[in-house]
Amino acid sequence: MGFFSFGSKPTETFTEQEAFLAIGLASAAANGDIDESDKKAILANVMQTSIFDDSSEDDLNEIFEKLMGKLESEGVGGLVAIAKSSMPEDLRESAFVCAVDITLADGEIDEDEQSLLEELQQVLDISDDLGAKILEVMMIKNRA
Repeated sequence: MGFFSFGSKPTETFTEQEAFLAIGLASAAANGDIDESDKKAILANVMQTSIFDDSSEDDLNEIFEKLMGKLESEGVGGLVAIAKSSMPEDLRESAFVCAVDITLADGEIDEDEQSLLEELQQVLDISDDLGAKILEVMMIKNRA
């Protein structure tokens, strides 16, 4: 059974910002708990995107806490299902880039992270070619 094994389509929705951040949070949750350093890394990563230009640190912390609650109640699959249903198609590739970057922050991808990224690629409708290119570039970026 995969990370995103879920039944019906979610009825809840997220804002674009919440959906984007949810994908990053899901990628960090692949190998266990989210600690304060994970939170800082996720928030620093998503703050580099233009959809967060008008967001304060307090705004991001509030969104993060809401999503942590949803992660605890719905699991990674539920979180991603809501995020996908709430996210415009034109943000999906950027969200996947963010997820890969967060996953590679420690310089490597373990088996759970690899499985999550493969499923996330499918859920977000990222082609195999584009997925491989994103992974290659992010591996080079995180090598340093």
